Amino acid sequence: MNTARRIPTYFSHSYRREDRDVNEFFWRTFDAHRFGFTVDPQSGPLSTCHLEMVMRRSACFVAVVTLRRQQHTYKCSPFIVYEYGLAVRARKPRLVFAEKGVPAHLFPDATERFVFDRDDLDTYDGFEGPVRRLLLQAQGYSAAGDQLIGEVGLALPDSPAYRRAMPLLTQALQRFGYAVSKVDLDFRDPGGIAFQLDRFDFVMIDVAARRLPKWLYPLLFGRFIPTLNLVHHEAADRSDRRVPEMVVGEVLRDATQPYDPVLWWRDPGQLATELERQLARFDLPRNQFRTMDEGIGYIRSTGRAHGRIFLSTAGPDNALSREVGRVLKLHNFDFFHYVYNNTIPKGSNWQLRLEEQLTASQVFVPLVSEAYWRSDWCRRELVTARKLSDEGRLTIIPYFLDGSSGETIPEQGTDIADLTEAERVGRIVGDMDTHFTDRPAQDPVSGAEA
Repeated sequence: MNTARRIPTYFSHSYRREDRDVNEFFWRTFDAHRFGFTVDPQSGPLSTCHLEMVMRRSACFVAVVTLRRQQHTYKCSPFIVYEYGLAVRARKPRLVFAEKGVPAHLFPDATERFVFDRDDLDTYDGFEGPVRRLLLQAQGYSAAGDQLIGEVGLALPDSPAYRRAMPLLTQALQRFGYAVSKVDLDFRDPGGIAFQLDRFDFVMIDVAARRLPKWLYPLLFGRFIPTLNLVHHEAADRSDRRVPEMVVGEVLRDATQPYDPVLWWRDPGQLATELERQLARFDLPRNQFRTMDEGIGYIRSTGRAHGRIFLSTAGPDNALSREVGRVLKLHNFDFFHYVYNNTIPKGSNWQLRLEEQLTASQVFVPLVSEAYWRSDWCRRELVTARKLSDEGRLTIIPYFLDGSSGETIPEQGTDIADLTEAERVGRIVGDMDTHFTDRPAQDPVSGAEA
């Protein structure tokens, strides 16, 4: 058994459903060489600082760039172009696999750029060499993500507004385990400031402050020190402050519309609240694929809205329920089942907790059979689900396992009585994927479309 650690790899890719097969092809290739792709675990507020921190703690960078003919200028996701720029700034070993038709100038280093045709992926045998070379470059940095919570540098002006906000900022940072230091700009040796900045996990800086040296942000940018970028403003329309072009830039602006990558603030309480939202994002565990199945499950979930499934079955049908639950887990669905995915604490009021689980779900899936109609619990679940459905809070999608007709179910369902177990499972999971994919979904990395 190979127990070697996986190499933490920043994986930049499309989140669209139609690109799943392409992403899966490349994941299988990299999985065989001990790479572990890292992605954000959930959607959340855009944080360029978080992306910079994840990049800094990755051993290398891999991008799979799929063609988007309707995308002006880029012909691909502008967010991938932005993340590639992060990798260049961080001086990470890189590989870019770009679909034919993507503009070459966006990924200018031809030695790290390889072209593919999605219709002929299975015929490619020239990717092994580049992947092996990346392995040689990155394998010495497999512990890049093993970091303790460290220190945050504050590069904020000595103004009345920041003096009022400072206790709240310090308190929030310390609550998440960070040590807090003021960036010391009183130095004699120019090398001293660089040595100081390199020790910080990230630096909070007001990028529009007139009282800070103009060279400070470019120095942070060039040394790839993650920055949490603030702007304090007095005017309601923010007209009294302007963000330097280096902080945002054209690619980031195109990639993140309509999200603002800079934290604007007037009220100290509001600033502290927004800071805590970002810190909570930093505090989430890195989501690195450790097995083939983890990676495939994630990839097959891209382009899908988040939502919970309540799987309702009677005891005699639990063998099918177990297999449905196993594949739902493999495909990264959030679901509840009273046996195979039961999150109700022992000793709780069962009926009350069951209703809470139903209320928290978006889809109710009853596997209907003679045994289902004989179960009092199943009937109760169906009554509660119908009430929620009538209120527009739940969708009922039934599957009929036999010819039983204990009660009429008005919702459109599917007769799967004549299918094999594998076909039944495939139909149910496929329908769930279609249902949640047809709902609006956001990019798990940033909330922006990628």
